[in-house]
Amino acid sequence: MADQVISYIPLVEPASLEDLSQISNELKLGISEHENKDYLEVVNGWLKSCDGLRLIEEETVPVLYPRIPGVKPARKDNPHNAWATKVAIKGEDSGLLAGKTVAIKDNVFVAGTPLTNGSKIWEGYTPEFDGTVVTRILQAGGTILGKSTCESQCFSGNSFTSASGPVLNPADRTRSAGGSSSGSAALVAAGEVDMAIGGDQGGSIRLPSSWCGCVGLKPTFGLVPVTGSLGMEPSVDHVGPMASNVTDVAKLLEVIAGYDGGRDHRQNPHVTIPKYSQLLKGDLTGVKLGYVKEGYEHATPGVKSAMADVITLMTNCGAVVEEVSIPLHLQCGPLFTIMLASFYRSMIECNVQPPGYNELYCVSAMQHFKQAFKSRAHDVSPTIKAVSLFGEYLKRKDGSMLVGRTMNCRSVLRRAYNDMLEKYDALIMPTIPFVAARLPPADLTPAEFVKQTLFNTGNTSPFNLSGHPALTINVGNVPPEDADPMKLDDATKLPVGLQIVCKHYEEVKLLDIAFGVEKIMAQVSKSSS
Repeated sequence: MADQVISYIPLVEPASLEDLSQISNELKLGISEHENKDYLEVVNGWLKSCDGLRLIEEETVPVLYPRIPGVKPARKDNPHNAWATKVAIKGEDSGLLAGKTVAIKDNVFVAGTPLTNGSKIWEGYTPEFDGTVVTRILQAGGTILGKSTCESQCFSGNSFTSASGPVLNPADRTRSAGGSSSGSAALVAAGEVDMAIGGDQGGSIRLPSSWCGCVGLKPTFGLVPVTGSLGMEPSVDHVGPMASNVTDVAKLLEVIAGYDGGRDHRQNPHVTIPKYSQLLKGDLTGVKLGYVKEGYEHATPGVKSAMADVITLMTNCGAVVEEVSIPLHLQCGPLFTIMLASFYRSMIECNVQPPGYNELYCVSAMQHFKQAFKSRAHDVSPTIKAVSLFGEYLKRKDGSMLVGRTMNCRSVLRRAYNDMLEKYDALIMPTIPFVAARLPPADLTPAEFVKQTLFNTGNTSPFNLSGHPALTINVGNVPPEDADPMKLDDATKLPVGLQIVCKHYEEVKLLDIAFGVEKIMAQVSKSSS
């Protein structure tokens, strides 16, 4: 019998002389027409070798718990537009999170449930595996109730950019819930879930937690794996817990933190995860806190008043609070701005997951984004359009030199915080120096749109650059600056968040300080009721 010929479609179409000639001219490689034939042989040989990838099994992640595809709830069942998708996935019968309900930010994979990442460009994409934090929550007994609305490609500190419409603040539905984990914070604040997962690249856990009045923690860089989530840039991506109280945040962190077997290249495999929830004492006696001048000097009078009140309460409980100055804290704007070029490379040029790292790649997500961006890039938000223009222009004019210098500056920034944390147990400041802003009108110009998405990250983004753990906790409600002075009452007051920052991997200390603050605020609430 004649040998059977097996034909197949190559993984990558072979190159032509014209293809290589065009590339050579664009890169100014100086390859002659005669030499081009030799290079064609080399390149097509390499491309044919790529087909051997078919014979090697890729790592896959099993889906452990049964579920049915989620559905978008009706508006009447979604009063704050905080749900992207509702689904019910029950985990183990026992565990640290048994009986707890959880919402998952809609940039994190839940197998079989559509993912939108807040953007039209992700319409039609459904992940085939669960993010690591999702699996760990289910293994610990948690019940996942759905995906929470997030801002368009997670690129907003405000809550009006999602393709599904604005997320409304439960404290005042005319105001922003904060972003980009807007739905997660709103669901926790409204009591629709016990806990939520958020993502944080410039403050996106802490900003909405502050404006909605709940507790949100951006962990130490790399403590919680981001495997199975859509990030923005590997050096600033964080995933973390949100809840209405410190104990639940500690429990959720305890479950989701820890090494992911090499699937997230940023993780330290030698870090031991403590029983965070069992180590909460809340004793502030002798705790030294540095109140960062650069973090509060531009705050509104109402926020400054709330800070002064909680500092007095902490001092009365034995804490030592001193004003400190870290000038670099106010100089982080240029660093974060230049990092936008790196965001562009990661999110757009590299189809949401840049190559070259030893980690688990979600190829289906990369493929979806490549095709979607090619056919409907016009559907991305004005902020993403501006980042694309900025990133591409800077690449053509500067290459990566400014980004390289920024990365070098980040170590200097990290050292400035570390030097102060050698003298103090923690640094404190307002999470945001003003309370929740009103949701903007729908007819913004592109410039107005971009400004509205990035105006509240001054105190949060520095710790994405430095990687320090940072937590926000509500320390009272104050009237907004734009409130009618003739109509002030408790109903018009809005939450104020206190941000607490500790050394890398000092989440035990950070949570314990926050627990002490929570106890103080509970006593104040009890005495005033």
